[in-house]
Amino acid sequence: MKWTIQELIKKAKSDNTIETTLQLSRFLTEELEDLVGIGDTLVTGDYTYDDIEEVFDFQLHIETTLTMLCALTLKEVPVKLNFTSHIGFSLVYIDDDTHVIDGITIDLDQYIFSEILVEKPMKVYSPQAMEEYREDIYEMDEEERMATSPFAKYIKEEE
Repeated sequence: MKWTIQELIKKAKSDNTIETTLQLSRFLTEELEDLVGIGDTLVTGDYTYDDIEEVFDFQLHIETTLTMLCALTLKEVPVKLNFTSHIGFSLVYIDDDTHVIDGITIDLDQYIFSEILVEKPMKVYSPQAMEEYREDIYEMDEEERMATSPFAKYIKEEE
C-alpha cells in the first residue's frame, strides 16, 4: 500500500477508505526465530488528513494468521491476530507516535508488519506440547561436582 502524498491528500476528501489484502512474508527474517510464516493480511479502515498540521492519521483494522514455533516442541502453531491500529504520518517531527514522511510517498506495508510484531505473542505452545514434554534431570555426585567446578581448587585449599 504505497501512495504519494498528493494522492492521499486528494483521496482524503473523496475516498479515504482502505480495504486490501497484503502479502507481508517478504519482511520475515532469520532474526525472527519464532515467526516462520505469515498468511494473507487483510487491512481495512480509513484515514484523515489535517491540512493545517499536515498530518495523515490511519485507523486500521488488521487480520492475519501467523505461523509460530512452539516454545517447547518447535512444532508450527497457527496464531490468528485481529486488532486495530492507529498509525500517524507527518512531513515534520511532531512526537514519537507520528512517523516523519521520508520523500514524497507513504508505504504502509512495513508499518503494518511492525504493528503485527507488536501484537504477536512472545511465545506459543502447541496443543500437545505438555503431553510431549519431558524433562531429564541429571544429578551429580560430589566428586563430579568438584571436578567440574571452577572453584574446586579454592575449596580444597580451605579444607
